[in-house]
Amino acid sequence: MDCPRCSQEDVLEIEHVLPDDIEVRFFFCHNCERKWWDKGGEYIDVAQILEIVRQASR
Repeated sequence: MDCPRCSQEDVLEIEHVLPDDIEVRFFFCHNCERKWWDKGGEYIDVAQILEIVRQASR
């Protein structure tokens, strides 16, 4: 995965499964320090991640 901001190839990728079994991936660019989340090939905002986790904890 290349960074969408700086095109650097040195991007950390962490796969994670949310409480409701939704698979997401977290990315962090070591060059420009951009962070982003992906769900099924689409960008997902961190606020959406937190809302999924909050609803699952009810």
